[in-house]
Amino acid sequence: MTPILAIETSTEACSVALRTADGDIFRYSQEPRSHTKLVMPMIESVLSEASLATSDLRTLTVSIGPGSFTGLRIGFATIQGLAYGLEIPVLPISTLEVMCATYYRDLIQKGADRGVFSNIRIMPVIDARMDEVNCGYYEVASNNEINTDYSDRLLKITDANSWIKAMSPDVIVADKPNVFDPDIIKSIPVKHIFPHAIDLLDLAQRDFNRGMAKSIDLVDL
Repeated sequence: MTPILAIETSTEACSVALRTADGDIFRYSQEPRSHTKLVMPMIESVLSEASLATSDLRTLTVSIGPGSFTGLRIGFATIQGLAYGLEIPVLPISTLEVMCATYYRDLIQKGADRGVFSNIRIMPVIDARMDEVNCGYYEVASNNEINTDYSDRLLKITDANSWIKAMSPDVIVADKPNVFDPDIIKSIPVKHIFPHAIDLLDLAQRDFNRGMAKSIDLVDL
């Protein structure tokens, strides 16, 4: 098992996760505006628990947005420093896709049957302020992988509501679930979700297996 370190700092939550041959380890905290002071101690903590050094890492993964500009910069700068220092590749992942993975994991942990919830259509939404939101559209396939045929997009809230109605997802997952038309809330479940680094690991593992790891020089926010 290739050791993978994941950092997720794109919303009010800050989390770090580590995948090793012995399993996954994570640290998670919801302390807005505290990511700078949290992220490095979290990294040191998961490495210490796994009895690993940074030199044992073989690849890194980070959510690259959408999300809080400051939060994203903190996570990216941390990954950038590690990638350059260790000379290892990076797997960039959409924050919206991570939100879908976090929601799906939560379903399974609560006892949902994977077969019943395969092919579930999820629309993740992150508040961008100024009457705009970032939206995506993803489906959990029969093999439990999360896929999409649509690009993430920044929309006015009115346009986002129209897109939601047109796509008719099974569920909306949102960092701030109070931006939707009342008729949407009545017809589509809206779940409050912050993305979690442990779910970033699964998506990164998928992309690593597909040979998609790349130099940090080729990654942009």
